[in-house]
Amino acid sequence: MQPKTFVVTLALLAGLCASCTRDPQVLKQQYVAKGDRYVAAKKYAEAIIEYRNAATQDGRDGMVRFKLGEAYYQLGKYAEALGEYVRAADLLPDHVGAQVAAGRGLLLARKYPEAKARAQAALAKEPKNVDALILLGNASAGLKDLDDAITQVQEAIDADPSQSLSYTNLAFIQYSKGEKAAAAAALKRAVEVAPNNEDTRLNLANFYWAAGQLAEAEPELTAAWHINQKSPTANRALATFYLMKGQLDKAEPYLKAYAEVGESLEAKFTLADYYLARNRVPEGVAVLEPLLNDKDGFIPAKLRLAALDFAANRRPQAYGGLEEIFKRNPKHEGALLQKARFLQVEGKYAEALSVANVVVEKNPNSASGHYLRGVSLQRTNQADEAIDAFQRVLKLQPSASAAQLELATLYLDQGKNATAAEYAGQAVKAKRPSPIAHLVLAKALVRSGNPAAAEAELSRLLKSSPNSPETQNLLGDYYLAKGDQVRARAAYTKALARQDGSIDALTGLTRLDFAQKNAQSAIVRLDAQLAKSPKNRTLLMLAGAAFVAAGNTQRAETTYRQLLEVDPSNMEAYSQLGRLLKTGNRLDEARQQYEEAARRNPKVAVAAHTMVGIILTIQGKQDDARKRYEQALSLDPKAAVAANNLAFSYAEAGTNLDTALQLAQTAKQQLGKNVEASDTLGWVYYKKGLASLAVTALRDAVGQSPSNPTLHYHLGLAYLKNGDPAQARKSLQQALKLSPAFQGAEEARRALAGIPG
Repeated sequence: MQPKTFVVTLALLAGLCASCTRDPQVLKQQYVAKGDRYVAAKKYAEAIIEYRNAATQDGRDGMVRFKLGEAYYQLGKYAEALGEYVRAADLLPDHVGAQVAAGRGLLLARKYPEAKARAQAALAKEPKNVDALILLGNASAGLKDLDDAITQVQEAIDADPSQSLSYTNLAFIQYSKGEKAAAAAALKRAVEVAPNNEDTRLNLANFYWAAGQLAEAEPELTAAWHINQKSPTANRALATFYLMKGQLDKAEPYLKAYAEVGESLEAKFTLADYYLARNRVPEGVAVLEPLLNDKDGFIPAKLRLAALDFAANRRPQAYGGLEEIFKRNPKHEGALLQKARFLQVEGKYAEALSVANVVVEKNPNSASGHYLRGVSLQRTNQADEAIDAFQRVLKLQPSASAAQLELATLYLDQGKNATAAEYAGQAVKAKRPSPIAHLVLAKALVRSGNPAAAEAELSRLLKSSPNSPETQNLLGDYYLAKGDQVRARAAYTKALARQDGSIDALTGLTRLDFAQKNAQSAIVRLDAQLAKSPKNRTLLMLAGAAFVAAGNTQRAETTYRQLLEVDPSNMEAYSQLGRLLKTGNRLDEARQQYEEAARRNPKVAVAAHTMVGIILTIQGKQDDARKRYEQALSLDPKAAVAANNLAFSYAEAGTNLDTALQLAQTAKQQLGKNVEASDTLGWVYYKKGLASLAVTALRDAVGQSPSNPTLHYHLGLAYLKNGDPAQARKSLQQALKLSPAFQGAEEARRALAGIPG
């Protein structure tokens, strides 16, 4: 029987133990004890788990909530800490520490009235509590009651003059009130009270630093570091201080120490970036490679390593590094931006545009995405879309000087010089403006007919880069605008000597030669350059214009033909050649020559068919012209001039408008800011009844060529269809003012007569 009794006793004991472990209060105490042990070992994440378990057993235990808040605070999880502090303070209304902790959290959250109420609750229990007085002062400062704040903090100092934090808080409140001398005195007093306190030294150093008193800031920073040489804050502050001063060698030991003692990845990446910026690549790589093993460090480290591979011309490895990132995050914004940059460097702007589009679709507020998109659009001759992209950048980052400069350049190319000057003026106000910004601003001011306003920028450029061809060409434009042809010629000549073949210098000198009735000098110079660069498109265009101006139509025709062999999409060359043939009554002869060329030489077939189409258009044979353009497009679907002319022909005839729109869009993409392309696209929109789109495109065309009456006429009709009779009247009147007899003048008069009022 005895063994049975023993078994029963064990069973009873087991039951009693089981009931003990199910007692919520016992479990709570066990969890709290474990949490306390973890806190003592500074294992705050583990402590949080235990305190949360304890709170599950008894959610109304204020001390558990308070301890949980403290653990969250130690891990830097301030939002979670605030929630627990407030719960603790509500459950423990007489606990001064809980009220102060809740008040501090509310203060950080900028909930100043609530923070003030917590401080007052604490002071109701302990009227001289220094922490509560400081809290009350800070809350009052947040509420802009600065005099009351100073009074409260002064009371804290009176209660305990040895508290350096009180002086620090007093200083910040006085500084907010504009009493800088008093603030400095309070910070100095804090250092006197606690000379071995790292924070007081750093606070005084920051005050001096902000005031620009760098000589006074440095010894305080050094003193803080000597107090705790392993302090991440002190090491980071000294490193930043010396980097800001440009004393890179002095910054290095503190950066290394920051990386060694700092627990954050930021410290490691700061050191790596320092090495890379100084072109100490092996040392930077040595810091980055171990970070690939860190879950949070992998992507930023891989991005930097991919950039290094790309810079070292290891392109497959660079793209491969980005693909590793995409395997983890297929649409990682930083990797997509890096890929777009790589593609742009390689001149693959269409591909870069596709990548940038993905970025802005995912994140419409990505300024970098819109900027890279704008660059790609600009390089693919989509100027209007590029302008929109750069303006979007400025909406997101109003002081983005790179976008301002891009806009200035785009508007300068469009002849909108005043607008270009406005954006370039903003770009030169940047902290470190690009030298190009000063150059673009000066160009815009000179071209807008305001050379006097450009003098300051010119003076700057002549000091920084007096012998650069860009500066000398601009100087030539400046003197030419002022009517000083002698100095203008000297500047252009110097630019040409510095940069053989400079188109700007050749253009300036050619203009001067013709102005001084010395066409032969211009022809000799251009012939010499053509011998060196027979396929230079811009040079051929300049030479063709010079031959026309000199009356040498044969040389002009030959030059434009050469240009079309090099650049089959050059709209201006087709136009000039067509005029020459019409003026010389040689249209039929030329048509036969081009038809023969199209049969014999496949390399020039597209341009030849296009030229035949232009000749037939001039001769009024529209149906035959359309067939020729169609032939050109069958050989090259992206033949821009053929696409543009066929689209316009369809629009004029009112047929195939959907096809016309596709062709016009193709031409616009290829030809970019070309005025004919803008006019064609707008005219097709008008014919399709898309009046608002027509107005946008035609307004752009008018901006590029404001003296063309046909463009004003087209714009007037578009305004009328878009329900804007006032603007329609202005455009139609301007068309007739420019030329009362232009083709379409009678239609313009009829449209004007039909506008009421």
